[in-house]
Amino acid sequence: MKTLLLALAVVAFMCLGSGESSHRCFQCNHKTLQGCATPKPCKESYNTCYTVYVPEKNGELKWYMKACGRMRPTARYREIVKCCNTQECNND
Repeated sequence: MKTLLLALAVVAFMCLGSGESSHRCFQCNHKTLQGCATPKPCKESYNTCYTVYVPEKNGELKWYMKACGRMRPTARYREIVKCCNTQECNND
């Protein structure tokens, strides 16, 4: 009986974790480029990585922000949002 309780406690601890998801995304913006070198863990239930692009004056798209989200964010005027659901997929 003690063994069963110990096993249940271990499983519960592993499942609850520390409140962070095992999902990892690059998280930074155009001002914090050094933050894009390494993906970071997302918050619990944030399983979507995304990149927000904005057009430059010459018409080329340039990424503006990379982050984790629960769902696809709504693009604002002149923004394009690219979402993905695999680990570290917003590395472009």
